[in-house]
Amino acid sequence: MLKTVDVFDDWFFDSFKRYHKLQMFSVDKPVFSMELSCDSTVCLACEKPGENCFEVLNLELPSKLFQIENEHDSITTSRDLKIKCGTLTDNRLIDMKTLFGKSKTILSEEGVGKVTIYEMDPHKSDQMIPLLNIDSKVENAHLAVDCTTDTLIIWGKENACHTGCVFNIENSAKMLMIKDVTNDPACTYSPHFISKNELVVQNSENGSFDLYDLTSGQRVKNINLPEADNCAKWFLNTAYTSSKETNTFNLTSISNSGTLLTYDLRNCKAPIIYQKEMFTKCNNKINISLDPTNSQNYAVSGFDSNVYIIEESDCHTNMKHKFKHEGHMYTENEDLFKNIVTSSTLWLPMCGHNTLLSATIDGSIQGWQYIS
Repeated sequence: MLKTVDVFDDWFFDSFKRYHKLQMFSVDKPVFSMELSCDSTVCLACEKPGENCFEVLNLELPSKLFQIENEHDSITTSRDLKIKCGTLTDNRLIDMKTLFGKSKTILSEEGVGKVTIYEMDPHKSDQMIPLLNIDSKVENAHLAVDCTTDTLIIWGKENACHTGCVFNIENSAKMLMIKDVTNDPACTYSPHFISKNELVVQNSENGSFDLYDLTSGQRVKNINLPEADNCAKWFLNTAYTSSKETNTFNLTSISNSGTLLTYDLRNCKAPIIYQKEMFTKCNNKINISLDPTNSQNYAVSGFDSNVYIIEESDCHTNMKHKFKHEGHMYTENEDLFKNIVTSSTLWLPMCGHNTLLSATIDGSIQGWQYIS
């Protein structure tokens, strides 16, 4: 026990040299995913242990997390995550997306063939209010949202074929259906916006991805990876953000075998970055979060209890490790070296440069600003 305390003490004192901010919170259930709902709130999807349902919570970030360096606390400085509203799902949650700044969240549940849009207005109720059920007939749908155009992508399986439904949230209207019979019905696919008119859909089983033109619904390209890795699952993200209109030509994909690939979508013949053994192998879901203020910075979580900040080299030909956040190994009860895994990470640019929020499958949540 004494050795455990010594390790915690060493890390705690070392943290003063590595962080401008470090705040520890917790919820009493595993955190499945996180999404910013506005500049001051975050949506958490939490698994209910022993039950086939999830709890979705909209939480207010503490003002302490917004505090600038050396700023004195005031009597109104809050230090805890505050629940504003929430809801329980009836079934296992497949995906959650928020409409940033519009007090709405979108949930996809297992085996129901519909997607539900909820209003999050604590002035009306502390319960999230169901606004609209989208009967997409798509099973176990994964979602992508573009807030600049109020466009929702619902991607899943319908009659053994993978289907994409393009839905306008503002008008409550289905705009387009994308059917691709070449997709493997046994695989899982996830959609991501590249621009307001372009979509990339990744096969998580082999890492290949398709590019689609949303104005026509046509597939533009199919990209297969340089090498097959039958033991790995693949996860992808782009620099496109739904909180403001931007364009990106790069996408980054990471497998849970530790391989990283970055493609320039203007020329997809070969990845511009191809690195093996960037991370230790695992069987977990990997989360990739891109720094909205610096396109060369990435936060990667899911491999273990840490969050890894990586960055592109000056010549943009490889990635290098920049910072490792180990705080989730050291919780407030000093229970070290548990079998915990980071489930999601978000950059918080409104709270200052290099500031992030991360969560784990044991319910630990931490806000931190690292010193680069």
